[in-house]
Amino acid sequence: MSKIVIDRTAVEEFINSRYIEAVFPSKDRVAEIMSSGKQLVFYWGIDPTGPDVHLGHTTNIFVMKKLIELGHKIIMLIGSFTAMIGDPTGKDTARKVLTNKEVKENMSTYINQVQKILPKGSFDVKYNSDWYKKMATEEFLKLTDHITVQQMIARDMFQKRIKEDKPISLREFMYPLLQGYDSVAMKVDGEVGGNDQTFNMMVGRDLAKVMLNKDKIVIATRLLEDPVTARKIMSKSEGQYISLNDSAMDMFGKTMALPDSAILTLFRYATELPENSIGEIKKRLDNGENPKNIKEELAFELVKMYHKEKEALKAKKDFDNVFSEGQTPENMPDIKSLGNILETAVSAGIVLSSSEMKRLVEQGAVRINNQVVERWDYEDKPGDVLKVGSHKFYKLK
Repeated sequence: MSKIVIDRTAVEEFINSRYIEAVFPSKDRVAEIMSSGKQLVFYWGIDPTGPDVHLGHTTNIFVMKKLIELGHKIIMLIGSFTAMIGDPTGKDTARKVLTNKEVKENMSTYINQVQKILPKGSFDVKYNSDWYKKMATEEFLKLTDHITVQQMIARDMFQKRIKEDKPISLREFMYPLLQGYDSVAMKVDGEVGGNDQTFNMMVGRDLAKVMLNKDKIVIATRLLEDPVTARKIMSKSEGQYISLNDSAMDMFGKTMALPDSAILTLFRYATELPENSIGEIKKRLDNGENPKNIKEELAFELVKMYHKEKEALKAKKDFDNVFSEGQTPENMPDIKSLGNILETAVSAGIVLSSSEMKRLVEQGAVRINNQVVERWDYEDKPGDVLKVGSHKFYKLK
């Protein structure tokens, strides 16, 4: 194993950074391991259950970035197999089972999105289908010997479903075991993940101890949660998030559409602004400054992070034109007109389904050339400007 020069103070600052909620086995033990001079291997896993890496994931990526700066090795693990099972975390009902084709489509741009934060070549990429598709039934059954039913059934969401007499499939029941085995398959020293993944990560810690005799480090990061509602601000499963793939205008507009209560949370956990800047922003909010002004600064900062300052300036100008002066933005994505508003929107990926578009039409949230669309069978044509919701504009071609 390679040796690196580590400053104990830098390690402790990392462990106590604002992005990290908890570390296991303990802060002192993790500081000791990370200050030993050994180059460690950490991984972060993401299941491609949708096509986007979003702001809710970036807390983990910022932690990975810091680990790289401290001299450690990083693996981005794409759950190409586990995505077809579906993580039951936080779900009252079973997740939709994805096909292999859907998984491949979803993960097609993941690496490019992560490289907007982590430098190209600074991390390895692995896929857990590489070992699960080769695992024999006998090997899998031996793996199940290491985890008890009592351990699994203790999980909060399983207890909730049992109390509400809702089914738990064996497929879901096995998910924490499979995620946990990823740590063994890659022989890693540590794992990074949101605090809602702590149960799964601790299963991996237990397996690493039994099967590898390793004291695996678990770093649980903070979630982007609204302090008023206690709900996730970003959620792939609920379709409410800001993607790293969003256009500058969409990213700016979606940020402005967030509740005021989310402003400080996003500044703290979705940006890399220094602590003193975050403190000043909190003071301004506490002193009663108009949240809209501060939210515009947040939107500008986020767009600048992923699209550079020039695009952030354009996005702000377009937003001001659209919402203050009722104009259309200068820069709109082009989409192909299919002659029917439902087909056009679904084909372009503006909405996930025809039923979603129908609902938006019924709510009066769809406009063509600034006129409200009242019929589902509206015939669109090249040259039209489509507006969906309050901030999404498209030029039909």
